[in-house]
This record gives sequence, structure tokens and C-alpha cells, in this order.
Amino acid sequence: MKVWRLQKNTDGGNIADICLNENVIAMGWALNETDREILRKEQSFGKYCELALHHYPKKKYSPVIRLAEETELNDIVWMRHKGEYYFARIKEDSHWFFDFSENAVNSDTTNRLRNIKWYKAGDEASVPGCLITGFIRGTTYQQIKKQGIIEYSQMLYNMVAAEKDGFRYPKPELSLKERDFWNLLQPSDAEDLLCMWLYKTKGYVVIPSTNKKSTELYECVLVDPKSEEYRHIYIQVKKGDVDINAASYSDLNGDVYFMSTEGKVKNADGNKRYIIVNPTLVYEFAIDPSNRSIIPEGITRWIRFLTEAENENMDKSGIKGIMFDTNLSYSETNEMEMLTQNRVCAYGDAERYIRSFKKGDYALFYSKGRGVIAIGKVVSDIPFRLETERGLYHRVKMIIPTNGDYEKIHSKYISAREIKELLDRGFYFASTIKTPFLNKNQVDKLVDTLKRKYGE
Repeated sequence: MKVWRLQKNTDGGNIADICLNENVIAMGWALNETDREILRKEQSFGKYCELALHHYPKKKYSPVIRLAEETELNDIVWMRHKGEYYFARIKEDSHWFFDFSENAVNSDTTNRLRNIKWYKAGDEASVPGCLITGFIRGTTYQQIKKQGIIEYSQMLYNMVAAEKDGFRYPKPELSLKERDFWNLLQPSDAEDLLCMWLYKTKGYVVIPSTNKKSTELYECVLVDPKSEEYRHIYIQVKKGDVDINAASYSDLNGDVYFMSTEGKVKNADGNKRYIIVNPTLVYEFAIDPSNRSIIPEGITRWIRFLTEAENENMDKSGIKGIMFDTNLSYSETNEMEMLTQNRVCAYGDAERYIRSFKKGDYALFYSKGRGVIAIGKVVSDIPFRLETERGLYHRVKMIIPTNGDYEKIHSKYISAREIKELLDRGFYFASTIKTPFLNKNQVDKLVDTLKRKYGE
């Protein structure tokens, strides 16, 4: 399949409302009245092209050719309107036609693809960088070939539209892996992350006014508040397979930090002022729960999206494991109450998360600042109301520890780092319900590891 994007302006003005209201993809390259009458008698795209050559070079109306001949079943088309992004799937009955109506002629929207159902995705903060950059320059209608755009579009369609449309794409292979993470981020997100990483690891602080379009050589300037010498620190970030030539930065008076998410930094050898940052370090920094408070909300949203994508792709009939917060941040007693009463509980507004469990699933009790301290299997068919406060719970049969020895739970645990190393993947730990969910094999690995820690 392919992903396309439609620019909304024609000689007749902004056509987005027409597309949304009339369930079409529309564009211009109209014919005069004489040629329209000829086309009425032989309504085919071949005839349209023959007549269009009377008015335009073929290259000029190539977007119409792409719409009519290259757009195929199950392709996805994107459009942007008033700061919001919309997407639609090409269906079996989504065919090209020439609209002879007066409204279509006056609005320069005579070339159309019918039977299109548009869905709103959200504003710029809600869509990935690989989509946003796809709208920069180019023709009225063209393919987006950015890495990750197909997987993102398919997954969003499955989440938003599949139930209504009665069609679902095969499960896209999206997960919280580094490549997918960077593909979803905007270039500005990558810049923000490097700044936050430098703040956390070096204590450097950004001077906001230095982030200007006029300083194309670097993204912004930072300073070291611990240094007695006032010196500048510069950063240059490139997202994607883009190389950076360090030789261009020789006139800058200060250290320069370079990061390219997929490209190389050239001509930096031998210069102590040039520091190349491994993007993997910044990726791991972004998904580390201890950094949650300084990770921009937009980036956190994409971390959640990737873990939700994995959950969406899980076998719904299979057994899963869920790492579940023990509420230690808000209560000194809830954690021990869960374990001693053989329950997995959620309190207040978080009670909805309990409905993620079904009978047979595994509850992996996650204690903040430590990790997984205990593991149990859900044995109740439906959740129950807590007796003493607002919340829900499921009954569990404890697997580890087996002897009720809960005095050791804060010394016998599997840390977040250990979990990532054992399962060779990342997780979003900074929420009540840790995502993505685990499959049975992954749960078994953690059960075996925790048993060894308990000497069982």
C-alpha cells in the first residue's frame, strides 16, 4: 500500500470543506465548457487526459493522473485543514469521476475520487514528524515516502476507523523500539530531547532566545551554570538518515554537541570541542521513568502510542501479563494490602485499568523506585468494588513469593533496567499500567528470575 497527502488549495480556493462534506478527494485542472460537453459523451479518464492536453502540459496535471491511476485500494490519503489532520482509506468503490456540476466547476474541484470517509486524527501535536514533514513543499497530490508513515497510518486506522468501516489492516509492526520512536518524532522533538539529556547529564541550561531561524548552523545555545567561565554550548540535531559536517562549525567559540538519529557526523575526529551523542542514549533517556518529569508531553504521547500499538497487536484471546503499579506514591498501605489479600487493585480514577485484566492473565506487581516485587495470576471472572474506598480489584493466586514472606519484597525485585535487559525491549513505566503488555513467554522469564531472587 501507499500513503498520499492532498494539499487543499486550488485556483478555486480552499477545498478542504468540500472534501470533508461531500466525502471525496478533489482537485482542479478543469476543462472549458466545450471540452466538458465532449467528456459528457465519453466519460473516461483516457478521454479526460486527451482533452486536458488542450489546456495543460501533462506534467502540470500529473496529480490528477496519480489520483486516478496510481492511487489503489487500501491506500491512505492525508489532508490538513485549519490545523487539524484528516485521513481516509481508499475503498473498493472509491473511483475517479469528473464532476460537471456548477459548484465543482466554480470551486475548481472537478476531478474527484468518490466514496471517501474522512477521520480526524488531531492537531500537529497529535501526529508524527514523518507526516508533518510530508506536507512541506511538493505538488497538490503526492506520495509520502517517509520511514514509518505506512505503519503509523495503518495502526491509526485500525484504532480509530476499523470497527466503523468493517476493514482492518494486518497488524503493523510498530513497537517501542528505537527506530519507530525516532520516526514518529518531529525534528523539534529530537532537539528538545537532546537539550533535556544535556540538562540531566551535564546540567546545561538552554538560552531560549537563541532558538532562531537565523541561526541555521545550530539549533540553540546552552550554558553551564556550574562553570566560572561564561562559555557557550551549541547543539546540532538531524532526524533521519542525514549526515552532519562538523567542519562547518570551526568558527563557533564553544563545545558543539552533534546528534543524527540515523546519519553520520563527519570530520569531527581530533577536535575535543566536538562531541557526538549516540541517539540510543537519548532514546533510553526518553523512556526511562525516572526522567518522566522533564520529558515533553508530546514525546511522552508517542511513547504511549507505540506501546498501545503493541497491545493492539496482541492476540486478544491469549494470556497476557500486565505490570501494575502498587500505588506506593500515594499510600503506604495499599501495596501490602494487595499482596496479603491476594488482590490487584486500582484506586480512584485509575480504577478503569483493572478492566484490562481478564481471568488467567498475570499481574506483575510493580513497586515504584524498585520494580516487579511479586507476580500473581488473576482468578476472578469480573472485577469487584473495594469495600473501603473508591476502586476496583481482581482476585489473584500468588505465584511468587509463594510463602507469604512479604518482608523481603523491597530487597527481592526485578528492576526496570533488568526487565528491559531480560526481555530485550523497552517499556513505558511511568503510568499505573506499564505498557506494552507481556506475552506468556515473557511472563515466564520474569517468574523464573524472581524465583531465583527468592531462592525458590
